Amino acid sequence: MYELYYQHGKNLFRSTRASRLYKWTAVRFTFPTHTAIYIYYISRSHHQGSPMAGIGFEHKREKFTSAFDEDEPMLLAGGGSGYDGFEKELPPTAKRAEEENNQKQEPTKYITKMMEEKVSTAIPERSPQPPTICEVPEDIAEGNEGAYIPKVVCIGPLFDSKRETASMLRLERYKWRCVRKFIVGRHRAAGTLESAAVWSAEVHAPLLRECFDEMMRLVPRIRASYSSISLSSNKRDTNVFGDDEKLALNMLLDGCFVLHRLLKYARTGNGGGDDHDDWTLLFGRCWVWGTVKRDLLLLSNQVPFFVVRKLFKLLGSNAGEGEDVLVHGGLQFFSSLHPQPLHSAPIACHDVHHLLHLLYLSIDLPPPPPPDDSPESNKQPWHAAAAAVPSSELTRWVPCAKELEEAGVRFRPRKRGAAKSFLDVSFRGGVLEIPPLQLFDYSVPLFRNLIAFEQTYPTTPGRVTAFAIFMDCIVKTSEDVRILHRSGVLVNHMNGERDATALGFFTGLCTEAHTSADRNYLAGVMEEVVRYQRGRWPQWRAALVRDYFKNPWVTTAVVAGAIGLALTALQTFYSVYGYYKPHN
Repeated sequence: MYELYYQHGKNLFRSTRASRLYKWTAVRFTFPTHTAIYIYYISRSHHQGSPMAGIGFEHKREKFTSAFDEDEPMLLAGGGSGYDGFEKELPPTAKRAEEENNQKQEPTKYITKMMEEKVSTAIPERSPQPPTICEVPEDIAEGNEGAYIPKVVCIGPLFDSKRETASMLRLERYKWRCVRKFIVGRHRAAGTLESAAVWSAEVHAPLLRECFDEMMRLVPRIRASYSSISLSSNKRDTNVFGDDEKLALNMLLDGCFVLHRLLKYARTGNGGGDDHDDWTLLFGRCWVWGTVKRDLLLLSNQVPFFVVRKLFKLLGSNAGEGEDVLVHGGLQFFSSLHPQPLHSAPIACHDVHHLLHLLYLSIDLPPPPPPDDSPESNKQPWHAAAAAVPSSELTRWVPCAKELEEAGVRFRPRKRGAAKSFLDVSFRGGVLEIPPLQLFDYSVPLFRNLIAFEQTYPTTPGRVTAFAIFMDCIVKTSEDVRILHRSGVLVNHMNGERDATALGFFTGLCTEAHTSADRNYLAGVMEEVVRYQRGRWPQWRAALVRDYFKNPWVTTAVVAGAIGLALTALQTFYSVYGYYKPHN
């Protein structure tokens, strides 16, 4: 016989026999050795007439189960020194039974308690400055997850679990080389980054520690740059970043790697120069740097730009060199990827959130529609159409290229001098002008991540998304692709069958991406196109083309019939004219 104390709710109970306990009762004993012993099941056993109880214990996160009877009272001594406290630990089924019982007996109290728990654990309010780096929403990435995942280099904490994979290890080692070159180069009189410089712990370690300490001081700001939703992703551990030291270390490594690439392109223009052995370090992957560019433009694979700026001040700046060299290096770095020549207007370094944002800022976006009462509004035919229609009634759709061509709309590539960027679309006099759009294999992740950035960052104008929606309407079939190819609007350099790859590029490009009609900079263009296509003559022309000019044979037959009809009419005229003509 022994005593067992257990707790149910706020009440403490005592039992003289373990057999009197209910099946759902559980008691937890916590020992100073960090070993927890708890009763997880109680039942009567008919074996030799003695009561049996199941017991489980946990030691260093390993769980074990066993059984005991009345001959082992020390494990359940109610007032002994074998434990320093206990708490109720119910099995999952018992917890559900208790919740259902409480819900039936006191529904109001139960609901109130449930609401208090939900509110207390809700996501806290965000700071006035929204995070700039986040995971791509699942509904946007669905079916195209590969366009948002790095292939050769991980940047930032959101893909930290991939750092030790075989495809990433080579560049992870290269990051340490970048750190060494910056540290050693900082101590050289000329400030150059010599690959053969000798490391000295006594000389160079203090600067390395200083850089790490600076990263530690930036940790709160770094965490605020990433979306709080990413901290509790179901795909990863709740603590994505790990401890502060690990986060600071990764920021130091990734920041030096990004800084190294930017300075190379800023100082040499093409990425050559001081690192003549970059390709030999990655022998067997000679084209890896093209993939690196692709990875550095992924939304979730970013490092805050203020980290790069801080490391530039500590390690990378030469005499008389300002922060604008980072922006210049970034524009040079992405020049081969940009659909159009880069934006020439200056971009302030402190306005850049990360590398993808820098590329976004370099796209010369068309100006927003002027107010209705401004003088400029009368000069913009596309704005006049949008201004005449309430925003709730603005069209969100345009016909495909084939239907527009049948209605008499002509497609024309807009000249580079007239177009500020690939987004600058215009429609005048039945001519739809679209800047030439060149498609490469990297265009898919580039456009998708630009759209994902607009969908996750609230202050962007959303014009890349609007352009993608517009092109998704224009291109529906392979025939639409051929029309744009023939007109010079679309140039496809992607691997594979030309029309199929181009069609696949536009299909689903803006899946689950949204933009309101009143914020759509192409709303006026779309309204003008639809209005033109619905005109009486374009509809007649479209019906004529659709019914009588489908193929060359039908066209030939129609033309021959028309000529025959004309000759018959002419013959009839002369016959009648000769009959009524007066004789001289």
